[in-house]
Amino acid sequence: MKVIICFPPNAGGNHLKNLLTVTKENIDSYMSVYKGGKQVHSRAGHNLTEEDLSADLIYGHFGEVMSYQNEIRKFTNKKFIMISPDTYEDRKILSERNTRGQDNLKLNSYHDHEQVFLYEPFMFHYYFGTRLKNIMNISVTELFNDDINPVIDRINYFISKDLARDQVNQLHKIWKSKNNDDNQQPDMFT
Repeated sequence: MKVIICFPPNAGGNHLKNLLTVTKENIDSYMSVYKGGKQVHSRAGHNLTEEDLSADLIYGHFGEVMSYQNEIRKFTNKKFIMISPDTYEDRKILSERNTRGQDNLKLNSYHDHEQVFLYEPFMFHYYFGTRLKNIMNISVTELFNDDINPVIDRINYFISKDLARDQVNQLHKIWKSKNNDDNQQPDMFT
């Protein structure tokens, strides 16, 4: 099964990817990144490239995933996990995390409203031929909650996998401490 994570900028999509791939055996490699202040991006600039399409876990922003629409439509066993800015609070988090001097995610801007539209299940159903039951939605505020366990439970059920709960909680606690309102570190862990 292919799992495709799709997320708006600054929504924690790369962090979610890490939560799905961390194990007891590889936690140390993640801890050096999370504690060391390095970015959780796999590579600078892009989350998804053509070479990544052969992996079981694919992730990126809508535009990146859409770039491979034809290839992704051909996957017969695929599930999407979306991080979506469904509420004003979700959108506010993204806007506050947009610290690169751009106005593209300013609240109530065109790009802000566009994110709400792009990260809806019907978009993935329409553009990727995915059945609605194979699309999971995690709101931005759910991912940014201190307690990640409800999200873990939903993901475990959705993809029939048991995530490494202790390791997931370790990473999430560090990520949250570096991404809370009192301790913004803008270019890290996006």
